[in-house]
Order: sequence, then C-alpha cells, then structure tokens
Amino acid sequence: LVGRLPSEVQSVAVCFLNSYANRSHEAEAARRITALRPDLFVTVSSELSPEIREYERFSTAIVNAYVQPLVRPYLERFAQRLRGEGVTAAPNIVLSNGGLTVIEDAARYPVRMVESGPSAGVMAAAWFGRGLSDRDVLAFDMGGTTAKASFLEGSTPSITRNFEVARSYRFKPGSGIPLNVTTVDLIEIGAGGGSIARVDSLGRLKVGPDSAGAEPGPACYGRGGTLPTVTDSDLLLGYLDAATFLGGAMPLDTDAASRAFQSEIGARLGLDAVQAAWAVHRLVNEGMANAIRIHAAERGKSVDSCAMVPFGGAAGLHACHVAELLGIRR
Repeated sequence: LVGRLPSEVQSVAVCFLNSYANRSHEAEAARRITALRPDLFVTVSSELSPEIREYERFSTAIVNAYVQPLVRPYLERFAQRLRGEGVTAAPNIVLSNGGLTVIEDAARYPVRMVESGPSAGVMAAAWFGRGLSDRDVLAFDMGGTTAKASFLEGSTPSITRNFEVARSYRFKPGSGIPLNVTTVDLIEIGAGGGSIARVDSLGRLKVGPDSAGAEPGPACYGRGGTLPTVTDSDLLLGYLDAATFLGGAMPLDTDAASRAFQSEIGARLGLDAVQAAWAVHRLVNEGMANAIRIHAAERGKSVDSCAMVPFGGAAGLHACHVAELLGIRR
C-alpha cells in the first residue's frame, strides 16, 4: 500500500487502536514504511502520545504529521543559519508547557510547540513574578490574531492537557481538534492587532474574529489592505509612531488607516475616523477585561490583587487600559 502512495504524499501518521498497550505493531509498520519510502515523514502515535483513548491520540498524531513537513525544514534552516553566523551554542526550542527541547526533538514532534510563543511569555511572567513577594500574576498576551491570559499563583503557571486547535467556534470548547499535549493554561480573551473591525447588519460595532493577517495586513501597512484593524486604530490614536515602526524600516500609512475607518465604520455610525478608532480600542479593551473577569471568577481568583505582565506584539498598546478596567495597579 505504501509503495502505491502518490509521490506528492509527504507525511504519514501511523495509528493503531491499542498501541497505547503494545506499540510493537506501530513500530513495525513505521519501519516498513520507511524502508519503502525513506523520503516520507512518519509520525508514530505511540511514540508521540502513548495513552488510551484513540481519538485524541490519533488526532494528535495526525496534526503532528500535517505540520512536520513544514516545521522540520524550517528548523533545519534556522540551525544552519545560526552556524553560518558563527553561533556555536546549540539552540533550544520552547515547548507548549514552557519547557525546552533541542531542535532534533522539536522537528520530530512539532505538535508539542503549538503554544510555544505564548508559553514562553508566561514563563517570563513567572520569572518577573518571583520578585513580587508572593503576589499573583496575570500574564497578558496580545499578538496579531488573538489575545490570551493566564493566571499564575505566585510565580507558578498552571499546566493543562485539555487543549484544542482549529476551533469551528472560537470560544466554544469541543468544537476543535483535541491534542494530547501539555500546555500552559491559557484562555483566549479577545482580538489581536490584525483583527478586522466592522459594523454588522444590526448596526453594532464588531471586532474579529477574522484577521487581516500579515498579507495584506492592516490598512496602515501599505500592502493592499483596505479594512480597518486594531493596529490601524492604535496608529490613529497615537499609540504607534508611524515614522519609527519596525525601527523606521516600515513607515506606516496614517492616511490609509484613516480612510479605512472613515469608510467602513465612521460613515455608518456618524463618527469621524479618530472617534471610530477610539470606539474600536475601547470595545477591544472592554472585551478582554470582561473575559478576564469571567475567567477569574470561574477559578475563584481576585484579579485586582494581581500584577499584570504583558507580552506580545500588541499587548503594550492595550495593557494599561485593560489593567485600569480590572482595577490592577501594577
């Protein structure tokens, strides 16, 4: 069967029903696949997640197989580039649980890195938290597409195994693909810098979940985007400096951001561009603060006694206002 696979097949997941108890059959299948097609990426479910409950084990293996042809060459190029720059230290890769691994293991099991960026930020928040005299910490991450939060008791992050990716309904548990990977306990609480603002059919202002991404990106990037985003609002309100963005290498187009807000939001709500931008800014901040309040209540936390540690590309633009809404003073 493997010998008849089309040449465009790059990756295979080997998943047998009871391999959590006896992995020898999966191992033999993987050996034969590699002998017949040594060019294939092969993920063995019992190596990645040797646990009962085949659905979660299979889905974890399939996601790993899906991303491996992309991640392994990337990591190999990354290591090669470092060597070319004269870096002799072996690079470490952050895992979703906040731990570290070497490039070889990360390339073999890339699914374990699915939340590596936010998890790295939470571990940084834990480091800062150790100097706060047992004060609880709220780690606040806001990037290009989503905002996330995590509560740390003292300086200790919570770890969970209940994790999903690719949810059909953004905030609805059970609507995504379950993964058997340990991750820092993070909740999605709102939009990111690229999230698109709009007025819906009922005349209500909405932000996200759709995003302008990096291409074409926000209108102010000057790459063809015409829809107003959170980043455009930050620029119009003066939280971003158009001339010094990316160290001056990428000047932002304030006029394009203004046109986007005026045409898509201001004209429909009777506001000028700056008023429309302020409405989006306030809506995003209120939404994130409210989600954090609910998350805190569900865990019996008192959020106003926390110190906030923001990280991510857009967090510094919104952290002070979110903290103010939550009663956080540090």
